[in-house]
Amino acid sequence: MLKILYIILFSLCLISTAGAQDIHQLNEFADEQFDKGNYQLALKEYQRILFFDNQHEYNELYSKIASIHYLMSDFDNALKYYDLAIRIENNDSIKFELILNKALCNFKLDRYLVALNELFDLPDHSSEYLQNKKNIYLGICYFGLSDYDNSREYFSELFDSTGTKKVNNLFADFERFSKKFRPGKVELMSMLLPGLGQIYTGEIFSGFNSFFLISGVTVYAAITAVNYALFDGLLVLSSWFYRYYSGGFTNARNFAVQKIENEKTRIYSEIFSLIEKYHNKAIE
Repeated sequence: MLKILYIILFSLCLISTAGAQDIHQLNEFADEQFDKGNYQLALKEYQRILFFDNQHEYNELYSKIASIHYLMSDFDNALKYYDLAIRIENNDSIKFELILNKALCNFKLDRYLVALNELFDLPDHSSEYLQNKKNIYLGICYFGLSDYDNSREYFSELFDSTGTKKVNNLFADFERFSKKFRPGKVELMSMLLPGLGQIYTGEIFSGFNSFFLISGVTVYAAITAVNYALFDGLLVLSSWFYRYYSGGFTNARNFAVQKIENEKTRIYSEIFSLIEKYHNKAIE
């Protein structure tokens, strides 16, 4: 009986060792697929490893799975796995970076306020690199929320006086641009003179199209009123004029909003070019 017990225990040890070797080989294969960009296959294998990892030796795979979801633009699942990775992570610096990665996912989902709340829960870090990264993300949050004063303040933390001056100039340029193409102002221009707001935003064809459409409808309504009856003319005017008239000033507003968004993206890129430039100088 004792001999049978030894045989069973020895067999279980062999099975356990073989299983560990299989998981290790599977992890190497999954890492290889990840490096090659075969994310779907790597994701499948990582999830299989976690399923069989009874000893919790591969907990770092939660963050890898989150990264795969992020790279595949599945940001909701990326957030879920980053949360799992954060809960089991004991290293404060790694946990700090995982929370920053969550912020990136929220940026992609336009959830700037959610990201901001989580970043506020992060204490200042002794690592200059991580603290600078936190300031960058806070600057992004406020920029996304159109709070440009706070955004400028956090971005300025990353530069010397010369860099800060450049950042301030970029924000000043954007402020002037936003005032110039303020949507309410552009909309009012097209209300007063159909097509003017579109032309002001650079949409020349749309502007002239709106002007001639409204003019044509007005002339046609006037001819109808003269040749038939005033009521018929008003009927034509009411049924067609407001449709094109309201469509014109709505389009003007949309063009202004889009123009500001494009400029916002350009300023955002300029700021990050400055950040990269100063970061590379610091490394050198």
